[in-house]
Parts: sequence; structure tokens; C-alpha cells
Amino acid sequence: MMNVRQRRLQADYEKMSAAFGARSRIRILKTLGQPPEKYQLEFLVTGLQQDLATRQLKSHSTFIAEIALTGGYPRLAPQCRMLTPVFHPNIAPHAICIGDHWAAGESLASLAVRIAEMIAYQSYNLKSPLNGEAARWVEQNKGTLPLDSADFGAVLTAGEAVGVNLDGTLRAGSACANCGRSAEEGGPPLVVCSGGHTACHECLLECPTCHKALCLKCSTAACSLCHRRVCTTCIAKCSTCGHLACTDHGAVCHVCGRFHCDDCLVVCEVCGRKTCVGHILKVANGDGRRFVCESCVAAGRDRTSP
Repeated sequence: MMNVRQRRLQADYEKMSAAFGARSRIRILKTLGQPPEKYQLEFLVTGLQQDLATRQLKSHSTFIAEIALTGGYPRLAPQCRMLTPVFHPNIAPHAICIGDHWAAGESLASLAVRIAEMIAYQSYNLKSPLNGEAARWVEQNKGTLPLDSADFGAVLTAGEAVGVNLDGTLRAGSACANCGRSAEEGGPPLVVCSGGHTACHECLLECPTCHKALCLKCSTAACSLCHRRVCTTCIAKCSTCGHLACTDHGAVCHVCGRFHCDDCLVVCEVCGRKTCVGHILKVANGDGRRFVCESCVAAGRDRTSP
């Protein structure tokens, strides 16, 4: 009997085979393993290559990539690299940057589509490029992009909720979007998670903050303070240090109205409200010094001595 990971690998392979047939612009050239743990894919996509001698760019329409699924997959992101050169801000000879937020439930077919969209310049990130020269080229040539406007993701529909029940709840599809288990295989019934994905109970999670039902396909992020993975509605970037923090370990500063993590917040000793370090003052009084927010100081509620 297959374990959860093996079922996921098998589901990925079945979806890849169904989505990318002989007439597709994304094709499976080779696989390794049963079910496969490594893929070699061909992309018939208009992209760019650079002549290393002359630095000149030229259009190219055939690219090959390798995707390896490590022992930590799907919780750990696949390892992706190009086997043919590509000129792109987020592609280097050793790696393809597939994003900072890997969702364990993202299907392999969806990842293949993302790579195709990158090659076609439908997708790129200029904030943290792997290829600085390509990033500068994009800044100067945005008006000519994308190079290929095909809808590569049109084949990806499986695993989503398929309708609405009479009570207003979403109706689950016939197979788990994460591991591929079908309703006919028995066990607890398939359900729809808060992200709208069909999921079996083995692939369900719970956001530790809001307690909504998630599945491996839902996007999550780790809090830098408690290290728990929570849903994207329960986490935010601290406006002071830039780290991600869940709403259990962060709050909105009552002075500036922006979210800050607990490490960058101080409780005002007058009003008792959480205040970011940028809007808290250390003021003197008869007993020494204490932390008072700018609002209390401006209103004269700090009761400080001159």
C-alpha cells in the first residue's frame, strides 16, 4: 500500500501525463522512479538565450528543465534547474527560483506551468534576481514583454471545489487535490478546505492561529518568533524589522497603525497599549525612567517631571 508521499508522487505523475500530452507545449521527456521522483521536461516556449562570447541575445523556442523531488517533498520545494541556457532574472545555471513561498500542495503540473511562464517572461521578480544583467534588461524592455502570450495554465483545473451545496458550503470534487485519493477508495469523505481545495483527512491541516481547515495545497508561511506555519491571512511583515510574524506574536501599533512583531513592540506604561519602538519614548519621572507612547506624551498624560 502506498504511503501519503507515494500517493502524492503518483497523483503528480497522473496529472502531468494528463495535462502535457504529445500536442502540449510542455512535454515529459524522461522520468526516473516508479512513481517518478525526477522529471526531464521540454518547453516549446519562446524565450531568450545569450551568446556568452558576444553577450548578444537571441530568441529561442525549445528549452529543457529538470525537476527533482527530494525525500522531503512535498513539504520541501522541488529542486529545479535548466539543462539548456535561459536568459531570465530568476534563472541561473544551477537553479530556477520558484518563489519564496512554496505551498506543499502545489501540483507538479502547476510548477511546470510556472517555469513555462518564466521562460516566456509572463512572470519575473526583479527584487531578488539570480541574474542581474537580465533584471536590468527587463527594466529597459518591459514594453516588449511577454515574449510568448500562450495560456500555459489552461490545463490545470483538477482538485478544486466543483460546486455549492444547498446549505451554501462548497462541494468537494472526486479526488484529493494533494495526494490524489479518490472518493471511491473509501475512508472518511473528502472535504473542501478553507482555500477551496478538495482534500482527504490525511492531507488536512489546521491554522494554529485562526483554526481554519487548510490542506497541503494552501499557501502558508512560518512565523519568525514561534516558527509555526499559519495561513497567509494570519501572518504579516513587521514594519520595523521586516520579519514575518503571526498575529499571535505581533500587533498593530496604536500610534502609526502598522503591524509590528512582538520583538519590535513595547507596552506604554501609561495607557497600556502596544506601541512600536519608533513611537515609544523613554521619559524621566521622579522614580527614574519609563516607556511612554508618543500619544500619551503629546496629550500630557505621561506625568513626567521636566
